[in-house]
Amino acid sequence: MTMRRDAASTRSETADAVTVIVVGALAAVVVVVAAVLRAFVTFRPDGIAWRLSVDEAPVSATLDSDVAGVEGFITQVAVIASGVNAVSITAIVLSIVLGTLAALLVITAVMLVAFSFLRGRIFVPATARAFDVIGWAIVLGAAGVMFFDALGRNGVLAALGAEDVGADLGAQFWTFAPAWAAGVSIGIVGRAFRRGVRLQRETDLLV
Repeated sequence: MTMRRDAASTRSETADAVTVIVVGALAAVVVVVAAVLRAFVTFRPDGIAWRLSVDEAPVSATLDSDVAGVEGFITQVAVIASGVNAVSITAIVLSIVLGTLAALLVITAVMLVAFSFLRGRIFVPATARAFDVIGWAIVLGAAGVMFFDALGRNGVLAALGAEDVGADLGAQFWTFAPAWAAGVSIGIVGRAFRRGVRLQRETDLLV
């Protein structure tokens, strides 16, 4: 009876690991497509498209080509700025590239962890390193995207003649705070796995 339960558990773990690998491959494709779409949406023939927060204001609008009308308040507006400086354009490109690379790095590391489960080698240095990579990729990727987005936003504001508008650092911080919290938490998991690796080695020596 115990052997049957163990076999069923092994099959379930294998299926879970394979699912993670398949979903990871699909997620990598989605990440690349999303990056390409963001680039097309941002870089227009007539300038750089950007969303800016604005003071809350009432607005009347139509839905689905005048099918229905609604009234509400706007808090953001999409603008197109021409003549954005080269530094800000480069920063926007780096934001897209860095965000994409960080996401792909996280996905790859997660897939490597799944491969370790498939091989039955969980508490090994490679798994611990994979968790470290995931944590650092999330933390540094989010920080880099925030920094480069801030440079891009400054360039858009300057091109619009609104360079005196201050940076909304509070909103930017709280936007990326969940990513940093997740990265730190995963880093702690990586440390736990390192301890597991040491315990595994000590157990093997005793055996």
